[in-house]
Amino acid sequence: MSEQSPSFNNKLPLLKQIPIFQGLNDFVLNRISRHVEIVEYNKGDIICQQGAPADAFYALVSGRVYSYNFNSAGQKEEIGFILRGMHFGIISTLTGESHSCTYEAVNDSIIIRINKDSFSKLLKSAPRLAVALSKSLSQRYRHQVTHTKDAQESTVISVYGPLQGAGSSTYAVNLALGLKEQTNKKVLLLSLSADKAGQRNDLADIPIENGTVLDSITRDALSIDLLSLKFDPQNARLMGKIVQFLGTLVNDYYYIVLDLPSEMDDVVMKMLIQSDVIHLVVMDCKKDLEITRQLIDRLREQLKLRFRADSVQVIISGVSTENHMMTREIKKILNSDVFLILPHLQPVEFIYKEPIPGFAFVEVDAKSEYAQTLCRLARQIGKGMIGLVLGGGAALGLAHIGVIKVLERENIPIDMLVGSSMGALIASLWASGYAADEMEQFGREFENKSGMLELFDPPLERALLIFIIMLILIIFKFYIICLIFMFVVFPLSLPISGVVRGEGIRQWLKGKLGHRTFLDIKIPLKIVVYDLFHRREIVVSDGFLIDAVQKSVAIPGVITPVMEGKQMIIDGGVLNPLPTNVLADMGIKKIIAVNVLQSSEEVDWGQKLEEANVKVCLEIPFDKHPFKFMGFRIGRFISRIFMPNIADIIVRTLQATEFLIAEQSAKQADVHIHPDLRGVSWFELYQVNELIKRGEDAAIKALPAIKELVNR
Repeated sequence: MSEQSPSFNNKLPLLKQIPIFQGLNDFVLNRISRHVEIVEYNKGDIICQQGAPADAFYALVSGRVYSYNFNSAGQKEEIGFILRGMHFGIISTLTGESHSCTYEAVNDSIIIRINKDSFSKLLKSAPRLAVALSKSLSQRYRHQVTHTKDAQESTVISVYGPLQGAGSSTYAVNLALGLKEQTNKKVLLLSLSADKAGQRNDLADIPIENGTVLDSITRDALSIDLLSLKFDPQNARLMGKIVQFLGTLVNDYYYIVLDLPSEMDDVVMKMLIQSDVIHLVVMDCKKDLEITRQLIDRLREQLKLRFRADSVQVIISGVSTENHMMTREIKKILNSDVFLILPHLQPVEFIYKEPIPGFAFVEVDAKSEYAQTLCRLARQIGKGMIGLVLGGGAALGLAHIGVIKVLERENIPIDMLVGSSMGALIASLWASGYAADEMEQFGREFENKSGMLELFDPPLERALLIFIIMLILIIFKFYIICLIFMFVVFPLSLPISGVVRGEGIRQWLKGKLGHRTFLDIKIPLKIVVYDLFHRREIVVSDGFLIDAVQKSVAIPGVITPVMEGKQMIIDGGVLNPLPTNVLADMGIKKIIAVNVLQSSEEVDWGQKLEEANVKVCLEIPFDKHPFKFMGFRIGRFISRIFMPNIADIIVRTLQATEFLIAEQSAKQADVHIHPDLRGVSWFELYQVNELIKRGEDAAIKALPAIKELVNR
């Protein structure tokens, strides 16, 4: 904080910019100006603290101020934003009570401050000021009653590429266009160039007065507003002006996207520091990444305690390089996470445009994967993300493919996927870029029941070893020891931690997912697993997809759990079969949930259908259909030997409780899809056609609600 900014020696023009002082004559304004202090606050400075004694009247000349308080539980509660021309601290000044909230500078801000005693005297000597203040307080009271905010929340996003050629300008322009399309809010693209010879307007020539700045904006060349400027990096006077300039613009826009030149100088660094979010667009090459890491370290040093890792986001550009680096190598060089990897743009997917002289940009085809990725990001920034939750249900989870079919056909945008158990498997395939038709073909691999045998790999190594030892004992006539092995040791060799090892499942997954990580997928994904040792849910969002999916499908007692360090990780659906809470905790307010678990009524219906089918088959006469007669009875005899078996008992027990949990979780969803899965059992992967069709039917039925949610 510093007083008496040399940039504002003449106080009278500043007072005329504050609405509460407008309408007063110069005589009164001159009297007020004698009591005014001009104070500069740096980003993150506390202007006045909740509970502190009343001290002054404040009015914002430039910048932004964030107001909040702490409730009795010590939790931070947002009040709102103070923008240029607005005043605060008035209630405390008039009543003498302590400040009811804290005011913090969001950007470097310049503030008019009038001591409370001086302000009280001014109210008595200037009746018009008292009337204006009364109207202002009445308006503020109405806002409190109707729960409306005094000012819109604005977001300043800086886009910076440390090296030329990374595509940062293409990213900035198309992000701004995406924000406009997805949020329908006012968006400004502020493009800065250090090329002094360019055709753009010079920042140094634009006065700070509000009207002049806004007159420089181009409003009809694109769907967004555009301000294209050049500046001289050697002009030291721009340092103070640039913050005031930005503070003027935030009044009028929900989103300001700054397209910064690659040349790093004090002006560019100042803009980065003043931004709410910084997007660093880099190529996946060592030099670019090392420079980016140095920049992040420099920002951390400049901002100190105000530095937030989640506000500095690294974007791996879609510009192709000769040798692509693995995501773990990129993370190691950066010493931080990668926020987003952009798809590579093909030449047919973009065109060059020059909407105004001196400003050319690359417009990306709206149907391209690049554009779709930016639209998804725009919804995330605009807090309008649509999340899809795919629940567990073993083979019943194939119905998810039918739901996805409908979503694809209707072009329903999905910004975040969450899955547990079989839902995690289907979600990982879709997130990896497989279409519903391709996933249907994967399911058809099990249409023939023999295909299911590839997944069945019981742990028989110990049993085989003991069997060989027994043969050796018999050969050498150690019959007593052989009997001990047969009745004591051999039973211990049977499956201990799972009927199936899971290696067959892993090999199948490897053929589909390969070495993809969570950073290589098309749609952001989170997979829910459960740590049985520590009895806690784990949400996996990094590493290899195959590892996360294998953990989430490890049905306890059926598939061997995954041992990782001091964790025993099992099926995520055991305690969270429909993890809508993951999306809700992320702040996603548009949630579609698909529950493929059967209710008790559906299970009972299926049981009665099976009994009816048995009755019909028992009435088949031997003389007319001898093969059917014998085949049914042989099959029934064999099934009685293996039923009930431990796997069936475990899964049916789990699904009985999981359905009740899923029904509760579904209450957090805006749209709940529950396909009719009567007459299908949890292990019947070969019923792929029927399961997908039922999922499709359920999604079609829910389409009106889904479309209403998307357009909300």
